Amino acid sequence: AAAATKIKDGAAKALTIIKALPENTADAAAAIAKAEAALTASPELTAPANQPPSAASPAENANNLPTFDVLRVEPDGSTVIAGSAEPNSKLEIMDGDKVVTTTDVGPTGDFVAVLDNPLSAGDHQLVLRATGKDGKASTSEEVATVSVPKDGKSSELLAMVSKPGTASRIITAPKPDAEVASTAPSGQPATNASQAPGSTDMASAPAAAGAHAGPATAADVVVSAVEIEGDNIFVAGTAKPLANVVAYADDKLIGKAKAGPDGHFVVDGVMPLAIGDHKIRVDVLDDADKVAVRAFVNFNRPEGNQVTVAAQDATPQAGGPTAMVPLDEGALGKLKNDAAKAFSLLSGLFADGKVPGAEQLAAARSANEFALRAIVDFRTAADAAADVKQQASTAAEAAAGALKTLQALPTDAKSVGDALGKLGGDIAQLTGSATAPAANAPATNEIAGAQGGPTTIEQAPLAPSNETVIIRRGDTLWQISRRIYGAGVRYTTIYVANEDKITNPDRILPGQIFGLPKDALPNAEELHRKRLSGEHL
Repeated sequence: AAAATKIKDGAAKALTIIKALPENTADAAAAIAKAEAALTASPELTAPANQPPSAASPAENANNLPTFDVLRVEPDGSTVIAGSAEPNSKLEIMDGDKVVTTTDVGPTGDFVAVLDNPLSAGDHQLVLRATGKDGKASTSEEVATVSVPKDGKSSELLAMVSKPGTASRIITAPKPDAEVASTAPSGQPATNASQAPGSTDMASAPAAAGAHAGPATAADVVVSAVEIEGDNIFVAGTAKPLANVVAYADDKLIGKAKAGPDGHFVVDGVMPLAIGDHKIRVDVLDDADKVAVRAFVNFNRPEGNQVTVAAQDATPQAGGPTAMVPLDEGALGKLKNDAAKAFSLLSGLFADGKVPGAEQLAAARSANEFALRAIVDFRTAADAAADVKQQASTAAEAAAGALKTLQALPTDAKSVGDALGKLGGDIAQLTGSATAPAANAPATNEIAGAQGGPTTIEQAPLAPSNETVIIRRGDTLWQISRRIYGAGVRYTTIYVANEDKITNPDRILPGQIFGLPKDALPNAEELHRKRLSGEHL
């Protein structure tokens, strides 16, 4: 009974942490690792007691001072913090002189803390204090400044981390039902965007900026836009979910990236490009790190320090008609998103040949079961549109299949690890990423590769676009709106223009391509207030 209770508690904790993770699995790798370590209270389940921390351990900063990596605050003050500190130390989270919670730091130097009691309304200054086994205490140079609104819904919610001598970083945003302004100030890696507002359905994100025309296959790849800022270049597109992609400009390496669960990716690097014609190449690698498929696309780099070129039909016209998606669809999207993140957590336990402990694995499995069962049990409103009801029915059927697959697995780690491929396929089917419609996909021409070579996709040239933006890690609608329209609260202009792609304005996904209306909506701030009150825009 005690073991079952521990597993249940671990699963509940895992779900809490899952909701604080970025949607893009590649970007969330560090946070996921911390979530894995926090699944149980036993550090030895994360790493053998006699195994020293990895050389790349985040805890190994200059003075081994505690640091914030993940900070998430809800409008009611509920808080999740993940970070790094001295391995095997005791960590206290201080609000001024008051200790608000304590936790043990694992042998890798990672920790996750879920505050037992929400922070009260008002301003808070949080610092981390770690005490080693030798009794010596160290305090973080970083300070988390949190402002919790009194009404629980105000756009004033703010959570940011500051360090002397460096720019402040706002690394969190509230949940979808929290106010958007937090997205607003959020500097956390851009995470999710999808079809329905008010949810975080990673996998229902349309492939409008990706996959070539025609039925999608596991190896498809499309470059949807290229953005240049000075000598920095950003290549965005879509590929097989979680695929490793490599981007080149004129056959020179730009960089590598991992596609998110919905297939979106952004590869960035430093590469000066002269004004004139250039060719972008993106390779998708298979499990053996060989090129499975590659895409080529030409573009002409115009004059200017900041320019964007995009696929002709990759984005809807800014300010054009958009489909208003029912709230039921958004709620379903949020459940799908939780299922995708739960699977990311489970699969992460096996990364790099790791073998999770029994309790750790059981907690992660339970978290997945909870997430899948929530989709199976989801019911739309009686007056919901027929297509929304059909989506819910299809999702419930897919979730039931994934749940059956998971529950049929033996409890040992090897069996679960061997079945991750099939389970991942079930989750992909549930989220719809592998078969997302390519309604606005750019024109492509697929060419069979030479014998034994990869399939090659030749795209129509990218064209200059002054009304397009690539969503990168760290972007938020609030920040983009502040840059384009002079005020973050006008983010609703971008949201309404791209509602077919954005599930939840609080979280947007790296690799998404959004249209930017020339002028902000005259009622942008009113729309923001409506959303805070729970109304659908």
